Amino acid sequence: MMSYPSGTYPVAGPLNGIKIIAFEHAWAAPYGTMMLADMGADVVKVEPPGTGDHVRAWTRNDLDGLSPHFLAVNRNKRSIVLDLKSPEGLATAKRLIAEADAVVENFSPGVMRKLGLDYDTLTESHPDLVYCSVSGFGETGPYSDRRAYDLLIQAEGGLLSVTGTDEESPAKVGTAVVDVLAAMVAAFSLASALRGKEALGQGRYIDVSMLDVAASTMAFNIFSYGLSGVMPKPIGTAHPLLAPYEVYSTATTPVAIAILTEAHWATFCSVLEREDLCTQTEFATAPMRVSNRELLNEQLRPIFDKWDGPELVDTLAGAGLACASVNDVAAILEHPQLHDRDFFSEWNVRGHDLIAPGAPWRMTGNAKQPQDRLPADRPGQHAADILRDWIGADSAEIDDLSARGALG
Repeated sequence: MMSYPSGTYPVAGPLNGIKIIAFEHAWAAPYGTMMLADMGADVVKVEPPGTGDHVRAWTRNDLDGLSPHFLAVNRNKRSIVLDLKSPEGLATAKRLIAEADAVVENFSPGVMRKLGLDYDTLTESHPDLVYCSVSGFGETGPYSDRRAYDLLIQAEGGLLSVTGTDEESPAKVGTAVVDVLAAMVAAFSLASALRGKEALGQGRYIDVSMLDVAASTMAFNIFSYGLSGVMPKPIGTAHPLLAPYEVYSTATTPVAIAILTEAHWATFCSVLEREDLCTQTEFATAPMRVSNRELLNEQLRPIFDKWDGPELVDTLAGAGLACASVNDVAAILEHPQLHDRDFFSEWNVRGHDLIAPGAPWRMTGNAKQPQDRLPADRPGQHAADILRDWIGADSAEIDDLSARGALG
């Protein structure tokens, strides 16, 4: 496992010199702080004594005790264990915060206040601190003290009501999508607040609610309901305003096709050598194709059944139409576009050679993905370096803090 040399940052990026301390677990904050670390910030992840971040224990018998959840959102960070229930551990946390530009936390609302690590308390002595809280329902309101996980917010925020094949079989998105979106909102908001701090010398408090984020993704459905009074419902992979726009089977593999304009529709019919579809009254406009979606699909299915999936994608894409293969994880790992953009890195974790997804952007001047620092193999792995770098602690002081239980 890699560890951080003292005094260095994980990657060269625009946030070099920024210190962020994260009291975090699971995904809703860690994905966002990983993005900030990818941009060069020195992100210190505070973990509790024992197992550390509880998602370290989210594993299966066939995963060799490793947690895909933890590996996925903790690269380029350093880990320290602090026992915040002990006076020494809490005091050490406050010393680190005093050196930080920003605090990120996703504890349940009220926990940081009980510890005396809330924004109001900290800014009495650190007025330019940027502080971001990420929670399921936000810091205020009648639901603020409820437990929240991605599935629950997908349900409460309406996503389950429009995802799936029918109303009796709601389906969640197959990854923790609201956690990721909330983390992106947190990273964007925090980076913006750091810019404001630089310009105005003023700190800010940021309250990110996963429910707010989920509801914001439902904006199209909310406006559609407001205009029509028709309740949005799950329709599989189809689009409520466009057709053809869904996944179709072929002789080999499924293909996603999206026809957005009348010009695209005309080209689509021409490529399939079915110009007659364009002349049928039922399919003359997008609203009419939506109203007659099943009739249209009855015409298209026997056409697609004669095509090889990849050949159909290449043919439609070659004509300038929007289409895609339906890839599984193995196909993603071999995707030529991702490899051409150096999206993946090679990691070795406890003897396992793994392919790791990287940052979803490219920026001039940034280090390339192979320089990723691996997630901490054990909680508190970088404690000594962090204490030296941030508060100038020497070996004797670090040993004393450890002996007094501050480091768990």
